[in-house]
Amino acid sequence: MILQNWTFHRWPGDFKRDPCRDFLNKLIMKRHSFFAGLFFLVPFLGAAQADTINAANGKLQTQRLKEGTKTYLVYFTDSLMNRQGVGSIWVRKTDFIHDHGQDLVRFSWDWIVGDSLAQQVTNLCDRKTLAPLYHYAKSRKRGVTAWKFEREAMVPDDAVADNNAVKRGRVQLPLPVISWEQDLETYPLLPIRKTGQVFDIAFFDPNETEPSYHRYTVAGKEPLLLNNDAK
Repeated sequence: MILQNWTFHRWPGDFKRDPCRDFLNKLIMKRHSFFAGLFFLVPFLGAAQADTINAANGKLQTQRLKEGTKTYLVYFTDSLMNRQGVGSIWVRKTDFIHDHGQDLVRFSWDWIVGDSLAQQVTNLCDRKTLAPLYHYAKSRKRGVTAWKFEREAMVPDDAVADNNAVKRGRVQLPLPVISWEQDLETYPLLPIRKTGQVFDIAFFDPNETEPSYHRYTVAGKEPLLLNNDAK
């Protein structure tokens, strides 16, 4: 069996988010089993017609989404690919639930540094569109933040104790956003047809001040080596 390894490039100029997302832009993940692809988030040169991806236009192939748990070793490298600093463990789980007559996706993410839990995230989103419905995060640095997503807005959940989102208040969302915290689970759902294809994705992190589109391009593909050099 040959698995194709798609390589993504990330366009510069839209790094208006928290350190959690900036961290992702610097990492390299190898040999992940859920999707045959490596994502290199580096500047892209050139221009092409982009496919717009959001939670309203139905272009995401959400039928491909699978339940399950994936574990990643994440670390920084220098320009020579030498490992820098202490690595982290990411445990990311996706499962399908049915609540109040609605089919949902529940996504959870445990970020472990050393022997302690640095951050824990739970998101609920629509099963068909991946439109976010609820976000809860507990961070060693930020404390608790909990948001409810309403029509064109993200509002603090007043029922959650010590919710730091209350200090920020209502956030307008004029775009039909997709949770950026589920990006690794979203990439396999893109309608990739060819090398050079460009996507403008309405990814949104709750720590951002406003939503916007973020550009990615499919830079290439190659066979992906698995364990024992199998392809």
